[in-house]
Amino acid sequence: MATITDVSLLANVSKATVSRVMSGSRGVKEESRAAVLRAAEELNYRPNAAAQNLANQRSNYIGVILSSTDAGQVSTYLPLLAKSLKAKGKHMLVQFAETQQEQERVIEDLNQRHCDAIIALGGNIAHINSDKIISIDGDIASNEQSIGYDYRFAAESACRFLSSKGHSSIAIVVDDENAASQQVLDGYKMCLQNSAIPVNRQLIVRANGNSEQAIMALLNSYHPFTAIVVMRDSQAAVAMNLFRHFNLATPNEVSIVSLEDSHLASQLNPPLTCISYPSQQLVDIAMEQLDACLEDKIMMSRPLVTGKLVTRESVANRS
Repeated sequence: MATITDVSLLANVSKATVSRVMSGSRGVKEESRAAVLRAAEELNYRPNAAAQNLANQRSNYIGVILSSTDAGQVSTYLPLLAKSLKAKGKHMLVQFAETQQEQERVIEDLNQRHCDAIIALGGNIAHINSDKIISIDGDIASNEQSIGYDYRFAAESACRFLSSKGHSSIAIVVDDENAASQQVLDGYKMCLQNSAIPVNRQLIVRANGNSEQAIMALLNSYHPFTAIVVMRDSQAAVAMNLFRHFNLATPNEVSIVSLEDSHLASQLNPPLTCISYPSQQLVDIAMEQLDACLEDKIMMSRPLVTGKLVTRESVANRS
């Protein structure tokens, strides 16, 4: 079934213009009106009367979907979103979801609560087609509704930095089989290949919810490494603790770089060198997309956001 977004894209006008044309409002250029009517006829678009009656009503509630297993995401994003939405006079309705089935249930629940829009953090909602969803760092059907982070660039930058410090045996810990983890692996392999360093699959491990077990498996493999890249600061903390138990000093014997840079990074001993994940920038862009969504304007696709290197004391120079 065609949506107002489909009509607006085909007619090359805003959703607000489509709404005015379909409701018979004045103040629309004849050229735009004709384009909308042609698109509506071609797509067999029939606006829902009830939806039209509610079109201009706002609940001022914004749904937010998070992962309950990612404590770093929750502690980082919730305060930023709360502050930004409060400045817009909006209120948050927070829900947690892990699987696609849970995400579908949560989205349906938030829609029933008449949320004006939904912001989804991570996850895969590519199978859900909705004009009201804005995805941060996740998979969604529409690129215009997605705000992505360049994990490939982050991993490549981390490995390139370690390589510049003389490290050639670099291990890596990724989360699981998700898209972000695959992008991290792509960046890791790209850097090693460009540096003429063979990719050792024994130095690639997946946490799958248990970072300690993954890093223990790495240590038990007896494949030497002088540096390790992790996706999360919490994984770096686990690694540092295990290395101490094995009498491996950080950074003199094993250097560590994280792809997160949460509040934990500067509190670790030694403080953690990171490719900083730009949470504030991602939220700022999400707020711009939210404005477009609430004003029935077409959301513009954005380039991937990149992180920056933050050097602290967890990397040794072996050159």
